[in-house]
Amino acid sequence: MVKESSRLLRAELQEVIGGLKPLPSVLAVAISALREQNADIDADVADLLQRTVSHPLQDQIQKLETLLGRLPAMPTQKR
Repeated sequence: MVKESSRLLRAELQEVIGGLKPLPSVLAVAISALREQNADIDADVADLLQRTVSHPLQDQIQKLETLLGRLPAMPTQKR
């Protein structure tokens, strides 16, 4: 039962991480585009996105990856 719940938890964490991993790149493109427009408010929005979304998101992804790494490795099944 413990092995099964670990396997399910591992799978769910991998799914969450997989869904979150592309987001920092998307944010980086949006931030860069806002800065390139050179309007004062756009640069402010870019800074806000970087501080309040991009950096915290990267921190959370790292924490999830650390948690995933702490789970016991699951043996591969032979077919």
